Amino acid sequence: MKCLPNRALDIYLNLKYRNKLILTCILAGVIPLITLGIFCYRQTHGFLLDKERDALSSAIDTAYNSLDYQIQLYENLVTYLALSETIVNVSSVENLGIIEKFEMLHYDYDVLLENIYIQHPEIAQITLYVDRTDLFHGHQLRPLTDLESERWYDSLADTAAPVWHLDKDGYLCLIQRVPAPYIKFVTSFSRHCLCIRLRPEKFFSVLTDLSNDYHLQIADTRETFYDYTDAAIEGQTYPEDGWTTKVSSPLENNWVITLEKPSCLVSAPANKMAVTILVILLLCFALIYAVSGLLSNFFAQKVNLLLNAMHRVQEGDLTVQIHDDCPDEIGELTNSFQHMIRELDRLVVADYRNKITLKETQLMALQAQINPHFLYNCLSAINSKALLNNQTEISQMAQLLSTFYRTTLNKGRAETLLSDEIKNVRSYIEIQLILNDNLFDAVYQLDDPLPELELPNLLLQPLVENAIMHGILPNQSRRGALFLTVTQVGGLVHFTIMDNGLGIPPEKLPLLTQTQSQGYGLKNVHERLQLTYGKEYGLKINSILNQSTMITFSIPAQHQQGAPQQ
Repeated sequence: MKCLPNRALDIYLNLKYRNKLILTCILAGVIPLITLGIFCYRQTHGFLLDKERDALSSAIDTAYNSLDYQIQLYENLVTYLALSETIVNVSSVENLGIIEKFEMLHYDYDVLLENIYIQHPEIAQITLYVDRTDLFHGHQLRPLTDLESERWYDSLADTAAPVWHLDKDGYLCLIQRVPAPYIKFVTSFSRHCLCIRLRPEKFFSVLTDLSNDYHLQIADTRETFYDYTDAAIEGQTYPEDGWTTKVSSPLENNWVITLEKPSCLVSAPANKMAVTILVILLLCFALIYAVSGLLSNFFAQKVNLLLNAMHRVQEGDLTVQIHDDCPDEIGELTNSFQHMIRELDRLVVADYRNKITLKETQLMALQAQINPHFLYNCLSAINSKALLNNQTEISQMAQLLSTFYRTTLNKGRAETLLSDEIKNVRSYIEIQLILNDNLFDAVYQLDDPLPELELPNLLLQPLVENAIMHGILPNQSRRGALFLTVTQVGGLVHFTIMDNGLGIPPEKLPLLTQTQSQGYGLKNVHERLQLTYGKEYGLKINSILNQSTMITFSIPAQHQQGAPQQ
């Protein structure tokens, strides 16, 4: 009885290739994914809770620093004003005439306050309360008795430091007692008071956007100065223990900042992240399954294609075409198999063609033994008869034909000597001159000596024939001229065939070496040159319509007595 792991291994090994791939991908993806998901959930949950708590602490610190700056700013301002000479004079100088009082209030006191209003537009009112009944100046200078009705008035007697209160109109008041004059070296304060009224919405504007979904309260032991609840949670009901609260240390004026947020909202990002992680895990499971199916289908399809191709080759079908663009092992195996098929097919076809070529060669060898010999005997007999009857033109034609066919047939060989090739083309030109009553002139420019090299048979004759038949003879407007040049320059032998015939239309020039013409045409010569010497060799054709046509090509001078280049 096999144990469970061995049985599972046997089941896995007996699965089809596609199912093995699917199962392997799923196991390789799901196990690490579950482990990673659990780890991420725990880490992210704790991190987000800590982050929310840190955000509340950071908000408290921000509020503390902002308010501390604001408090220091206005306490310094009220102290500066209370100690200023103008304020002290206004509150203490007595027995002044009407003009002196007017000048002091309008040119000193009002100017001072106006400068403060300009620098601090958030200040609603600055009022000096004096313990006198003979000096008033609108809201800016009032009797001290006006403060006696305020509920916080009694606190002024406890300290000479600035005091913060909310008045009955909702203004945030900062009150500082004014020093008593004429007392040197001793700090003494009078009953006069300087009050700066601030708009709460301006003063506490530094706390705007402090956090999200929060409740903020600023208070001391006596009263609450600021109480704000974010609109998102305003009107909502939460249990008393359902809040996460942060409380700052007391500020210098004994204010305490309390920032609280519903606990359910604090943990909401963590809960949301947990749901997000779960959804991501489910999506990853689905994606792993889908990708596993696609990949298994992809690789199984490649393997099946290769297997089917092997079966067809096994049955003898060598026309199979299979290719894989992927540079992986399966792609390399597929392309190697296709290369093997091509090589196998090439070898089979080459063997078949070699057998056919052998039969044709044997037949051509028999023809070369019989036909040329019979033809040469006939031409020799014609030449003899012509000489006996003083027919020199017939004798010349027979001799030219004998030379032409002897060099053309070349005893069945595919290559000939350069000298024999020139003899062949010159005999052909002379025959054409006889046949056409010397209608054109033939001009030869041949280097002496020319290298004794071998070249493919019948390269020049087709080119000369095209020049005569399609260029010179159809042109009746002027006497024709044919130029044949063979020169050696460096390691190359250059050939030029030029005529002054009709020329070739420009649109036909690119097609001459690509289109097979009747007979032994330009395309054949062009391909034989490239097959023998390489792709960089071949015919170059230039023509001027109704003026001339020139065909040139070159071959290596050192290609002597050897096999054609591969």
